[in-house]
Amino acid sequence: MSHPHLDPMRPVRLAPDEWPSTPAWKVPALMAVSAVAAASTLALPNIAARASVAAVALIVAVVLAVASVRRAVRESGDQRISWLRGPAVRRRDVDLLQSCSGSALFVGALALNAVPGWYWWVTAALVAWVLPPLVLQARHNRRV
Repeated sequence: MSHPHLDPMRPVRLAPDEWPSTPAWKVPALMAVSAVAAASTLALPNIAARASVAAVALIVAVVLAVASVRRAVRESGDQRISWLRGPAVRRRDVDLLQSCSGSALFVGALALNAVPGWYWWVTAALVAWVLPPLVLQARHNRRV
């Protein structure tokens, strides 16, 4: 007697019920570092230095934002991520990658303050910061 063919099952990952939350000292430390970076950015001597700091800060902001969304996608598994509320599965109280990304973008925007036509650059920086995470989330939601 032959048995019917069964499709292979997808692997099942079981996560612990409770994940450690963000330590209380990390968020104030992040704010302090951001404030010092912002203040030192305003003291840069010329436009070339500010544009360089802004470019590096923007690259860091985009990389951290993409890493944060990739982590959220990985943790969400086969669940859709809501566009308005964020992921249903949130392992941490505060996602430090996302917070650091926003802080780096803020430092970059302050550095662009002295560049002529800076508002266009800030708009381009915001688009470059928002677009890659949106594409990753859209790809995940489409796949699920």
